[in-house]
Amino acid sequence: MGVLSSTQALLLLLFTTIIWGSWYQCIKRLNGWPVAAFMLWMYTFSVGIVWGIILVIKPFFIAEPLLEIIQRQPGDCIFALCCGMFFCAGVQINMIVIKNVGLILSTSISATCSVLVGTFTSCLFGGIREGQSVAKIAIASVILIAAAIICQLASKMRDMDNGKNAKDESYKQEMKHRMKNTLFLLFGALFLNPAYSIAQSVTVQTDLNPDGIPALLCVGLLSIGSFLGTWVISGIWLTRKKQWRTCFSWKNRKGIFMSLFAAFCHYGGNVGYCVSAPVLSFAIAWPMGTSFNLWQYVYGILYGEFNKTTWKTKITLFTGIICFIIGVLILS
Repeated sequence: MGVLSSTQALLLLLFTTIIWGSWYQCIKRLNGWPVAAFMLWMYTFSVGIVWGIILVIKPFFIAEPLLEIIQRQPGDCIFALCCGMFFCAGVQINMIVIKNVGLILSTSISATCSVLVGTFTSCLFGGIREGQSVAKIAIASVILIAAAIICQLASKMRDMDNGKNAKDESYKQEMKHRMKNTLFLLFGALFLNPAYSIAQSVTVQTDLNPDGIPALLCVGLLSIGSFLGTWVISGIWLTRKKQWRTCFSWKNRKGIFMSLFAAFCHYGGNVGYCVSAPVLSFAIAWPMGTSFNLWQYVYGILYGEFNKTTWKTKITLFTGIICFIIGVLILS
């Protein structure tokens, strides 16, 4: 069976983290094209890309026919597929919030939640790995939560820098809308997004779970679940808004091509991670994988979400980002 060298796995993982953090910016470029349409196309392309890659590289990583594995372990396969449905719902919520409040503010919440929940999930199903402790995880959790709070404070300071008055009625409405988006995002980050890591923790074959399914098959089933889930969720939205024609119109081909790019980065990156992580060990791969969130901060800054702000506001924002980095490093 083919196995990557440590150098090859490291380069693949670094490439994966870059593309993982790059596709979120597509939401900022939709120019009125519905998020539901973008998601529908992205997960449709994703299932094709993932299974295309699996069919090409399967002989090097999986000796047994996939159909035999599915027939032997239908429970694990159905569980992974269902997790893909929940996961795509969480991502769809994330995309809607990014469009409404921006990359930086949404990332400060979703990234913190994903790192914390990912850590607790891995500890719950796989135990606390060597080099970690409850105290260490608790300290990192406090720092990560502080990072989210500091970034939210920076957003309020940005509003003040731009002349918004806390007593102004329109600003109060804006803050109310932002709070709704924040709660919406928290729900997705805490209860839906973890479905992906839960599927891998529960179903994937490891030393602790020798009867599990291959990681590649798990990613393939997750992609099918996401495909089915997004056709239900986006389908309902597009039907209610009467936007099916907009979804498939050739004049919106830029959005469709961006969906293809996003699919390659999103689920194509997932395949890259599941191939490279076992070579490097998950203890190294997991914290490196979470670094993709930093790219979302970078793109948010490049898109000018904190332009025309004072140095005090910028320093506050970067303090929050540094706290996030420290928290991830502690968990690594």
